[in-house]
Amino acid sequence: MSELYFVRHGQASFGDKDYDRLSPTGIKQAQILARHMLCTGQSFDAVYSGTLFRQKNTAKELIGSFKASGRSIPEPVESGDFDEYDSLMVWKTQIPLLLKDEPSVSDDLSKIRSDKRIFQMIFEKVMRRWVSGDFDQPGSPSWSDFKNRVEKGITGIMERHGAGRKIIIFTSGGPISAAVQQALGLSDNKTIEISWQIMNASVTRFKYNSSGMALSVFNDITHIEIENDKNLITYR
Repeated sequence: MSELYFVRHGQASFGDKDYDRLSPTGIKQAQILARHMLCTGQSFDAVYSGTLFRQKNTAKELIGSFKASGRSIPEPVESGDFDEYDSLMVWKTQIPLLLKDEPSVSDDLSKIRSDKRIFQMIFEKVMRRWVSGDFDQPGSPSWSDFKNRVEKGITGIMERHGAGRKIIIFTSGGPISAAVQQALGLSDNKTIEISWQIMNASVTRFKYNSSGMALSVFNDITHIEIENDKNLITYR
C-alpha cells in the first residue's frame, strides 16, 4: 500500500492583520517536524502543499532541512485543492444570518478579540450552521464544495502515484478533517468537530490502494511533545 502524510501547518499569526504567515512558534514547530523527519529516516516520493503561505513555509522548512543534510527530496507541488476554506468569507456570510436568528449574539461579538472562550463559542455556532448547508448563500463557498475540492485533490494524488509510494501534503485543519471524513465516512458535524482538535505541525497518516484509503495515525505531535515545552502545543 501507499501512504499519505498530511501535515498541518505550523502556528499562523492569529489575531494579526496578516494571519497567513507563520508565527515565531510556528516556524519552530515546522523546524522540529523537519528535524524529526530527518532523524527517523523518512523519505518521500512526492511533496504537495496548498497555496497559502503558512502551508508553503511549513513545507519549506522540511525541504530546506533535507537539502542541508544532503538528503534528496522532490520539489513541492502547489495545489489549491489543499487550501483551507475561506473562514473570513464564511464568517462574513453567516454572522448576519446568525444575528437574525439569535440577536443576543451581538452582545458577545465585541468581545471576540479579547475573550478566546467567547470567540470559540461563536465560531462553533457559525461553523455548524455552515456545514449544515441550510444557510448557503449565492456566491459564498459551501461546505459541500469544499469537501468535494479536497476529495478531488486526494483522488488525483492517489491516481497519479503508483503502489508503494509515500507522499507528504502540507495543508490545514479543514482539509485534514475532510480527508478523515473520506476515510471513515463521518458525518459533517463530527468532521468539523475533528477539525478543531487538529494541532499545529501535527501529522495524520493514511494508507491507500485501488480500493480506497484508511486512516492509520491521527493528529500525531510526538515530535513536539518530546521538546517538553507546552508553549509549542497549539491549535491556532
